[in-house]
Amino acid sequence: MADLLIFLLLLWGVYHLIKIMTKAYLDYSRQEPREKGSDTELIRDPQCGVYFMKQKGVRGVVDGRELYFCSKQCYERYLKSRSAK
Repeated sequence: MADLLIFLLLLWGVYHLIKIMTKAYLDYSRQEPREKGSDTELIRDPQCGVYFMKQKGVRGVVDGRELYFCSKQCYERYLKSRSAK
């Protein structure tokens, strides 16, 4: 009986440890990108939704708006999806 109680307490502890770690990871992943104007400004790709450093992105002008993409492939896919509409 004591072994079962110890096992259940250990199982409960592992469950809560996983729960805390998961919450910390989700909170970290939901953080907003850094401030605008900094050297490492992060922006979001309008095609695939990933964040990347603006200075490493691909610049494109679409409908008079300046947009940045994480790669040339995302820029081309964005243009294709716009022309398909």
